[in-house]
This record gives sequence, C-alpha cells and structure tokens, in this order.
Amino acid sequence: MEFVKLLLRQNYETYSYVDASSIKMSILGLFLTDDVSCHNSSFKEWGINDNWGDATNGNTTILEKDDNYILLSDLYSEEEIPTVLKMTRQQYVQVITDWEEKVCKLKPKEVVIKYENGEFSIETKD
Repeated sequence: MEFVKLLLRQNYETYSYVDASSIKMSILGLFLTDDVSCHNSSFKEWGINDNWGDATNGNTTILEKDDNYILLSDLYSEEEIPTVLKMTRQQYVQVITDWEEKVCKLKPKEVVIKYENGEFSIETKD
C-alpha cells in the first residue's frame, strides 16, 4: 500500500504535506495541497476537457495528458529522470472530486490518501 499523509494547518484554510511512502505519492500530496488547494481550481476541468491543451502546471507539479492517462511530475525535480505518477483520467477526476468533497468541505485535521490494488482512496480523521 502506498500513502501520503497531510495535516490541516493552524489557519484552517490549507493542508501541509507530512509524509509519503514514495516520491509518486509525495507528488500527489503536493499537487493537492499546493496546486489544487481548497480554492476553486480548474485542474479537474483541464483533465476532462480535451480542448484545454495537453499540458499544464501548477506551483509544484507538471501535468500532461497521454491518451486516457494523466501524468504528474515534480516541477522542480532534482532527479536525473523525474518520477512520474501515472493515473487514468477517471482516477484523476475522482481524486480531485473526493478532495473537494471529503477534505475541502469538511476540513478534517488529518488526511491520508492511499493507493492500493489500483485504487486511490481518501481517509480522514478529526
């Protein structure tokens, strides 16, 4: 099982990255905390709409469309060959939707995003 752990900051507006089991999960956590955040972002629409271009970036991640997949990588990677998190468009949209519904609306104190058996899930604790 892969995971990334995030905590609600004291200002109760944003989340901070705490720990991850891999670079790929770290990329996902930083994408959600720093790029998507809990503000009205267009990342979900970008993933759905083919007319919105094949690549975009946020503050910490580069995103590319590859057929039915979304590729996320670290914008500032120091790796010779940057690590890439590959997810289906459906997984990508579902992760952002779950983030909006389970995290941004409810503001739990702790968030753990897991990847197991080909599925992403978000677990929260108050």
